[in-house]
Amino acid sequence: MTPRDVPTVAAIEAAVQDFPWTAKQFEDSLKDGHTGWVVEIAQETVGFALMMQTLDEASLLTIGVRPDHQRAGWGRKLIDEVIDRATEQGAAVLFLEVRKSNQAARSLYRRLGFVETGVRKGYYRALEGREDAILMALTLDEGGR
Repeated sequence: MTPRDVPTVAAIEAAVQDFPWTAKQFEDSLKDGHTGWVVEIAQETVGFALMMQTLDEASLLTIGVRPDHQRAGWGRKLIDEVIDRATEQGAAVLFLEVRKSNQAARSLYRRLGFVETGVRKGYYRALEGREDAILMALTLDEGGR
């Protein structure tokens, strides 16, 4: 992901999240040195992921796949890339947080070896009130998992 990708990535984020990151948040994240990826099909961006790493800990900050390309394996490919890159850069663990109601994502993360490690009560804004975040972690090794 480069600054040129930000408008498209922000549009995908807006299409898949009720309370999306803004283009400025993506720009600031890239300026802060966070690593991002995009998936392109026929020169069209259809998905993205953004990771932050500090010492031996990495965090998946946000990920999204355009609605018309969901359920085609792109989310998994993006997460695999995040895992591989975090491992290459010496991370021992990859963290993420996910909405409690997002059962599809939680199921994917569990299949990839993530374990639920805690709950942040009322962490996310929701259409009605607040929603809990489920904290998940994946222990990494030299093989990526």
